[in-house]
Amino acid sequence: MTELVVDQNSVPKNNAPASPAVPEDLKPELLGSYKRMLTYQFSGTLVLIVLLAAGLLTSYFIARTWQPPILLLVALSGMLGAFFSALTRLYNVDAASIALISPVATRLSGWHLLMYSFVPPMVGVIAAVVLYIGFISGLVDGGVFPKMSCKGEGKTCTDLVGVMNDYGPSLATDYGKALIWGFIAGFSERFVPDILQSLVVRSQKEEPK
Repeated sequence: MTELVVDQNSVPKNNAPASPAVPEDLKPELLGSYKRMLTYQFSGTLVLIVLLAAGLLTSYFIARTWQPPILLLVALSGMLGAFFSALTRLYNVDAASIALISPVATRLSGWHLLMYSFVPPMVGVIAAVVLYIGFISGLVDGGVFPKMSCKGEGKTCTDLVGVMNDYGPSLATDYGKALIWGFIAGFSERFVPDILQSLVVRSQKEEPK
């Protein structure tokens, strides 16, 4: 059994929290990439929150008859979830956070590093939209997922235009569930891929022998 040796000088005095440990051999280009990624993703999150707030306030106070498309809101929720996840990982400037940046990123130019920083939000949008389509199709169903229905008198929702305009969450709680799951789809990188994989496995089991 390996004996754990504790350096007494490294123990915080008076129960004071230890400060983040930054490696002494940290390369300047790696730290520079970290700073730029943090700037890009923080700015992107701030802009997204402002746009969401402006759109919702506009629909509420000015254009009271206009409602934001639920699919757009779900997509933006997925992007916000991805930004939240990325900023959480980049929050502390310590060895763990720096290690999350690929050495390849240090060789990227400013424009390419900007695109690299926005890959997670784009993946979050795609994941949220795919998950919402799963709700519409009924392939993703259950008590914790939103119930979908065709709303409006005389609406049939039998074509794509009708589905896009009139098919959506049934109740207020279902709207909340759709937005929450869109956020989760962007926050968790493996959530939607795991669902798709489970659907593939289930379809293979249901195929006639």
